[in-house]
Amino acid sequence: MNEDVDVVRLPAKDSALINRFIKAGEFKNKSEFITYAVKKAINEVILREFEEKSRAAPPMAEKDVDKLLTEIKDIRKKLWEGYAHRVF
Repeated sequence: MNEDVDVVRLPAKDSALINRFIKAGEFKNKSEFITYAVKKAINEVILREFEEKSRAAPPMAEKDVDKLLTEIKDIRKKLWEGYAHRVF
């Protein structure tokens, strides 16, 4: 897996909170927390873009909406399981 190394500057309060999460066993280290946070932010941006594009699309039948939502949930679950498997 190719990785980039980036420097991230955080306010002291945020860094302290991340350290608390690490001490509580929520994350192994700051890198793991930041990777998680970035993936979560990317997911939110993608979902927001999808929502904006879906507003411009013609209306869908309720059964088609339900099918699409189920497919999205399945994709998110598979992505998370793949990520969790690599991290944990």
